[in-house]
Amino acid sequence: MENKLSGRKVLIIDDEETLLKNIGDFLKVSGYVVFTSPNSTDGLELLRNHEPDLLLLDLHLKEGLTGIQVLRAAKMLKPDLKVIISSGFGEEEDTKNSCFSLGANAFLSKPTSLKSLSETIKNILEAK
Repeated sequence: MENKLSGRKVLIIDDEETLLKNIGDFLKVSGYVVFTSPNSTDGLELLRNHEPDLLLLDLHLKEGLTGIQVLRAAKMLKPDLKVIISSGFGEEEDTKNSCFSLGANAFLSKPTSLKSLSETIKNILEAK
């Protein structure tokens, strides 16, 4: 049975190189077209050039824009973009609420299992 999400484009912006590679490889094997960036500047450039269906965004990037700033910019560039925020810092409810009010579709705490991430991506991309 062919995956109906195969070929959908996912952009991952995360400054943890190992995580970026592992999630990128996993999603490629799952049939997605994957673009990765370890920083906000290159990530937003990839967004402009490739118009992904979904953005997996680390909330705490070490350099450049913050995750919140990237989220704002991404939604301005592509208002219908689906966004999953990820964070390893056990965020306050206010921070999560800010992400949702800016258009995030989901918030995942790191570490997230690949199975959980895959299901979240699938559910968001299949939602009307």
